[in-house]
Amino acid sequence: MSDFYSAIVFLSAFIMIIMVLLVRSNDLVEYSEKQTIYTISVLVIAGAVSEWLAVWMDGADPSLRLLHVILKTIELSTAPVIPVLCSSLIRPIRHKKAIYSLLSIHVLLEILFAFWSLDYIFWVDEQGCYHRGAFYWVYALAYIGGMLFFTALLLSESTRHYDTHRTLAAILPLFFFCGLLIEYQTVTVRITWLCASVAILMVYILYSELRQKTDALTHLLNRSSYESRLAALREHAVIYYFDVDEFKSINDTYGHGEGDSMLSEVGGVIYASFSHVGHCYRIGGDEFCVIARISDMAAEAQLSEFLRELAAQREQCERLPQVSVGYACYHPERDSIEDVIARADQMMYHYKRKLKDTVQLAGDASE
Repeated sequence: MSDFYSAIVFLSAFIMIIMVLLVRSNDLVEYSEKQTIYTISVLVIAGAVSEWLAVWMDGADPSLRLLHVILKTIELSTAPVIPVLCSSLIRPIRHKKAIYSLLSIHVLLEILFAFWSLDYIFWVDEQGCYHRGAFYWVYALAYIGGMLFFTALLLSESTRHYDTHRTLAAILPLFFFCGLLIEYQTVTVRITWLCASVAILMVYILYSELRQKTDALTHLLNRSSYESRLAALREHAVIYYFDVDEFKSINDTYGHGEGDSMLSEVGGVIYASFSHVGHCYRIGGDEFCVIARISDMAAEAQLSEFLRELAAQREQCERLPQVSVGYACYHPERDSIEDVIARADQMMYHYKRKLKDTVQLAGDASE
């Protein structure tokens, strides 16, 4: 076993230790997500060290055959779990039970085939040499399936956040698959775990950046992203402002949990209506903004689409509040951004007063 390979394993473990230290000091990472990252780190270190020890034992001492089998079982069982756990950091996994059930079945097959002397996935012969079995593809399928699942989720989430780091999201899996291809082509160059460690660290960096740019409740972009976007805005845009009506009464009547749920619902309606034409932000407690890349002519039609979507959602959820909205068109050659914001804000409050008067008239009529 070469010193080069030993150095690769050491670096893989060291990278995971660095990530654990970064996570421990990051207050933006929730407790459950920290536990997931710690689990990923332990699995990577366990997989890398198991592979390293198994390579050292390969053909060296037949008396270590059982330990060799245990180490290969650990390595092949843990590897497919890692990309799925990484996926759970990007966003909550749909059909989580089904996916984890499939992973559990794979682990069970690895253990049963290894210790019942069934040479299906792999075996270690009497001389202590490792061999792949006829059904090694079961492991390969589980591993590649996990990686493809992670890749699809990463690209999807990047698209949801307006192509944030989309290039990096595409390169990350490619980087890992290149390492896998090199290892399978050369046999003697073992860099899969090093590639996995670097890729996972980059996933954490990407995850941290997304967390800093997005609002935890609504998953829209946050105020910091909004201010950065305004400062960099140099092209024509339509700026929409939204304010949730009577939001304080929702908190007072139903509690803050219900209030948070309503904000999340409103954020979802805004995203569904505007994400294909612009960037959506939560900029305050019950305040939202959209910076849309549309013409002046299309501004009113886009607003009407939002109001229709909101009305449809309010039919399904009676507690969902009304939302006041105003907009103004920004022409950088003649407008200041401050004036445009003031016009949008003024229109929004005019809309709010109009809504309040309508509700009051409806109440008087019912009496």
